[in-house]
Amino acid sequence: FGYFIVAGIHDDESYFKLKNKYTIDNLETRMKNVKPFVDQLFVIPSTDPLLYIKSVVSEQDIATGSCCYARGDDMLNFPGREWVESVMPVYFVPRTEACSSTLIRTIYHAEDESLRAKAAFAKTRYDGKPIDENGNVLKLKA
Repeated sequence: FGYFIVAGIHDDESYFKLKNKYTIDNLETRMKNVKPFVDQLFVIPSTDPLLYIKSVVSEQDIATGSCCYARGDDMLNFPGREWVESVMPVYFVPRTEACSSTLIRTIYHAEDESLRAKAAFAKTRYDGKPIDENGNVLKLKA
């Protein structure tokens, strides 16, 4: 997407408000995990990232077309999309195949110990969802 990569990470509270689920790792850990892959990293302490996006994109970047916006495809109608699309191209990155945050949350955070064990040793199908011996998707909610 470019030579200088800037990433914004929602703090834990705004992430929960947006997705109605807790993060797997806390903000500090997520920042440490992302930083090696970006040149600049900032925290978004709000459900509306527009102010923070505007603060890291310069008028020169917009005028020269040297910026773009990339994000996961799990929230296509993100707050601020209208402005972002008016000044730069937007790219939606598909989810990582065979990776399920629901499965990870269940393994590490479910209160039901038997459910944790069931999830930890489950086989997964093409999209990362855990399945039983008959290929049926496991219900991970207790």
